[in-house]
Amino acid sequence: MPAANRRTRNLKVGLALGSGSGRGWSHIGVLRALQERGVEPVVVSGASSGSLVAAAYASGQLDELEAWARSLTKVDVWRLLDATFRGGGVMRGNRLMRAVAENIQDRAIESLDYKFGAVAANLQNGKEIWMRKGSMLDAVRASSGMPGLFTPMFHDKRWLIDGGVVNPVPVSLCRAMGAEYVIAVNLNRPASRFEYLADEPPVVKPVVEEHESAEGRELRARWAGLMESLVSSVRSESGPGEPGMMEVMYSTITIMQDQITRSRLAGDPPDLILRPQLSDFSMMDFHRAAESIDIGYKAMERMAADLPDHG
Repeated sequence: MPAANRRTRNLKVGLALGSGSGRGWSHIGVLRALQERGVEPVVVSGASSGSLVAAAYASGQLDELEAWARSLTKVDVWRLLDATFRGGGVMRGNRLMRAVAENIQDRAIESLDYKFGAVAANLQNGKEIWMRKGSMLDAVRASSGMPGLFTPMFHDKRWLIDGGVVNPVPVSLCRAMGAEYVIAVNLNRPASRFEYLADEPPVVKPVVEEHESAEGRELRARWAGLMESLVSSVRSESGPGEPGMMEVMYSTITIMQDQITRSRLAGDPPDLILRPQLSDFSMMDFHRAAESIDIGYKAMERMAADLPDHG
């Protein structure tokens, strides 16, 4: 039966929120547009940044997450990145997750208002892992370990990385949790140009913690230098238009996720799919939340006529 002729009044509406790094705040706008139209997803799944928004919604803390996201500046974003000089990524992600935990409370997934699941990937064997029990924020962190950028998370005796590696828009997880009508939000698209971390990244001075040792201060100084080097590497100086290290890494991941998304959605198509227009957003544009949320809202509004009658 065509989706336009199906009523959702008695159907369990699910929302599959895709990976997308700095584009992820657009999921908030999608949820706001659905709420205004009286559509209440009771099942939410997410990959990477989509898992954070899904968790906030499922735990009744979307307002808090949105307020924090809208308050972020470019300097705030860079200060939340914590360097590591060993391990499987440039950043640990601990500082970022602490900031998240200061704005939304961690809860057991089993106790949430709505059904929630996050997708991650097992680094050792490549298997897709569905996280539907335990700490909500642990699930978000495990789902957000972008290869090469954030270190993997050791959870339940296995190393987990970004869910976007295996299932960037987790429609299958949403259906497995009981959704009967699935709305998918796909933030992936082919890399039509090189991606940049930021147009003009700010100078980030090391933050000295209270009672920090001389060794700690030295490490923080090294971190500031590392970040400056990483940002400089975004644009190669060896030739005009030649990509730098971070460009290559992120564009490669973008291409891979776009291809995986196409394949997964072809095999398990959602009832409705949204593609917010975020082509000018780069990986670290978390400080552009207001724009991203508005774009997500408009994307849902454009597709509102295709929503089945939910009255």
